[in-house]
Amino acid sequence: MSDANTSKRTRKILYKQDHGISHDKPNSDINVTPLVDVCLVLLIIFMVITPMLGRGKDVRLPILVEAAQHKEGDQVFVSIDDNGVYVNQDEYQTKDEFLHRLDDELKVAAGKAAAQGAKGPLLFLKGDRETNYGRVRIVMDWITQSESGISDVALVVALPQSGD
Repeated sequence: MSDANTSKRTRKILYKQDHGISHDKPNSDINVTPLVDVCLVLLIIFMVITPMLGRGKDVRLPILVEAAQHKEGDQVFVSIDDNGVYVNQDEYQTKDEFLHRLDDELKVAAGKAAAQGAKGPLLFLKGDRETNYGRVRIVMDWITQSESGISDVALVVALPQSGD
């Protein structure tokens, strides 16, 4: 046997050699493109959802004859129809439950209005056009009896159609 046959054969494997591999440095920069994509999607979601929040229950409003428009501070919506009395979207059948929830909502709205530097809170009262006005008056009496001492109550009306 020859010396060549007895020697151990070795193969060169390039990927196992240290000098053949070039490592890049770790990249610690933030990839901004996915961040912007997520932010834009969230912005669109909030823009669509926000107008649907906090407007009270929909009722058919009486038509405006003459009044100045009023916008300030945070608002609480009380809606009245033949089925019940609503604070924002929640229905209340008893006076005590209604007054308790109204006082809570007015405290929150007063804090938000004070934080914005606005006079408030302003209470919007929405009475259904088809509902007996006596019901609206009873709820107005409840509001004046509440512990919150609300001084500004705005009656919400619908603007007349341009053809009327």
